[in-house]
Amino acid sequence: MKKIFFSLFLSISAIYSTVHAAEIKVAAVEFNPSPKDVDGNIRKMVKLITETSNNGAKLMVFPEFSVTGFGYVPSGPEDFDTIPGKATAVIEKLTRKYNNYVVVGMYELDPVTKVIHNSAALIGPKGLVGKYRKNQIPSGDYEVAAPGNLGFPVFNTDIGKIALLICFDDSRLQSLLLPSLRGADILATPIGSDMMPKYERMSNTNHSTISNIAVLAGWVGMNVVASNQTGIVDFPSFGLQDQFTGGSTIWDNNGNQLAHSQVSTWTKPLPPQTIYATIDPAKKSEQKTYWLKNRRPELYGVYNLYKAPVDIAANNTQNQISALLVQYVPSNGNVEANAKKVDSLIAQNQNVFNLALLPFNSFIGNIKLDKNNIGQYAEPLNGKSYTLASDLAKKYKTYLLFSMPEVDGGKYYETAVLFDFNGKQAGMYRKTHLNDDEKLWATAGNGLPVFSTNDLGRVAIMLNDEVRIPELADVYGLNRADLILIPSSYDGKQYGGEVNIPKGLVPDASNRGMNFWYDIAKYAQAFTLVANYQQSDDKEYVRSAVYSLVPEEGYYPPKIAPHKELAYQALFTTHANKTLWINQQDMVVGRRYDLATPLTLDMRGECFQEWQTNSTARGVCKGQ
Repeated sequence: MKKIFFSLFLSISAIYSTVHAAEIKVAAVEFNPSPKDVDGNIRKMVKLITETSNNGAKLMVFPEFSVTGFGYVPSGPEDFDTIPGKATAVIEKLTRKYNNYVVVGMYELDPVTKVIHNSAALIGPKGLVGKYRKNQIPSGDYEVAAPGNLGFPVFNTDIGKIALLICFDDSRLQSLLLPSLRGADILATPIGSDMMPKYERMSNTNHSTISNIAVLAGWVGMNVVASNQTGIVDFPSFGLQDQFTGGSTIWDNNGNQLAHSQVSTWTKPLPPQTIYATIDPAKKSEQKTYWLKNRRPELYGVYNLYKAPVDIAANNTQNQISALLVQYVPSNGNVEANAKKVDSLIAQNQNVFNLALLPFNSFIGNIKLDKNNIGQYAEPLNGKSYTLASDLAKKYKTYLLFSMPEVDGGKYYETAVLFDFNGKQAGMYRKTHLNDDEKLWATAGNGLPVFSTNDLGRVAIMLNDEVRIPELADVYGLNRADLILIPSSYDGKQYGGEVNIPKGLVPDASNRGMNFWYDIAKYAQAFTLVANYQQSDDKEYVRSAVYSLVPEEGYYPPKIAPHKELAYQALFTTHANKTLWINQQDMVVGRRYDLATPLTLDMRGECFQEWQTNSTARGVCKGQ
């Protein structure tokens, strides 16, 4: 069995091998284009490209619409460019001279169809490398630009495999997963993120791409160069003033923030800045390696379904949740003592509650399970641990989720059980994505259920390090989970890290917590509850917490337990605010389901490998 897993890992690793230069200097070049002035914008960019090239940048990224500007409805030939076109012809003279790469954005007019796209071009030492057309179109954009029709190309270059995304593409997790899965080392992202004042009708679309990617780069394992516009900009065509936030940032593929510009605000608008950092596209991301090795595309079929505009699985009922996240130092291996401690911590709570969530392997603690000791700790359903948990649910008249190593028919599983307030089993989940140690003794589950309850809404479960598999957030969101419950045993050392968004892009209260847990809530649009054992380290991000749907708007900030043993209470209401830039319904309806198929393909199969190898092809398999 070990040989099979090892061979599979080697074959997957071979797909992602890359031959290119090691460290390179990259730049995010902030730039505020003038609307309807292609020639003038190109002249200004030539100066910036020359300056940045002389500073040694091998890749530079300009913001969205840097060639054409925007904030108007394009009508005449002076409002567009083509790819190839004016901008690429001028810029390629510079990239040939300096032997580097430049990414620019524009309104692109397709000369054949006359359709307008929001596009980005990659120009290099040999001229135009390729283009990308924005796939996720927000309100406002779709008054002008059609959705992209090129898929998610990845361009092979001598500095690495480069993918392009544009601004609001980040609103759907699959937009980042697909280029990463296709082998991208570097993600270049032209951005036009603004922050309208609240009196403006469109202020409910306020959304920061930079703040999203800040917690995503390490999850998807790509180096990211993101460039935004900055400062206060007039849009006379629409009779409004807007404020672009700047905050352009460069991250490595472990999610470390290497450089960022200052954030521009209404009270302190800032001029454009250019930032530099050195990245190593050849350096492996341990998180990406883990994800690719352990993902199970056969479970992700919902990606291919268009679950809109009406989804009978969706629950729109507002449920008031009063959750207890039980955080404690376990007595490893002592089921009775741990159950007693959980009981005492719950009993200390004086307020009403309807959900209790316990840590991973709730009553045995941080025991490292293996094939030699699993027989000692695994129990059948209806065994001692199961009964103790059921009794707690019944005693406190609450839903309760606990997890344990299970034995059934001679096989072992990592299992979570949800009890209702009568102590009856309301759902059971067997861990589907096993880590290397678990694969030596455990059998993987084969389903990603979402359980419907009258009191909590729709409930999904991830177990411990399954948070390293980003697709689970999408799958549970598409299957309309209202809550995602995560029993955890996380010490902050093996994966993940602290949320670190450039200061000023989100409220300070929202700029905290554990990045993977933060991501799961945002991209599933489901409240994500984590119960973790108390760790010896006092780092805030390893603590039990609740993560919400739109934290960048303060709805609402992560609620994080203090560093002590307790049953931490968090109160919130599901489906309470659908007026902000995203919600689960919009997430599902606006997703480009027609582009998601590669996420569901066997990575060893001919179809997937063709898509991955022919990395700029529009189709997935032959004949498409």
